[in-house]
Amino acid sequence: MNFVQLLGACPKEIAGIMAIVKWVITIICWIIPIILIVLVILDVAKIVTAGNIDDKLKKEVTNRIVTRVIFSVLIFLVPTIVSLLFRLVPLSDDNKNQVVSGATWSDCWEAAK
Repeated sequence: MNFVQLLGACPKEIAGIMAIVKWVITIICWIIPIILIVLVILDVAKIVTAGNIDDKLKKEVTNRIVTRVIFSVLIFLVPTIVSLLFRLVPLSDDNKNQVVSGATWSDCWEAAK
């Protein structure tokens, strides 16, 4: 029985799950940074429209903006991080605990559509 089904790289049972996970991660990687950018714009608008700006408010909003920008960049890089991690883990057959034809989880991840 051929354990590897999808483009010679991914077990049939996992191919569908990988495709769904990849789709969800892609949606998250676009929606969350957009939401965080909108929140940054609202924070900047709050500072600009505030008549009397004290240093405490300015520092608080600046910290929030920096945190949101960092989170936006990290979330946008999630697919790259997942792909790098999957390259380190080989696919194995549960019955034999051997690497299946040299394939890795990254082959399965990249083949998922």
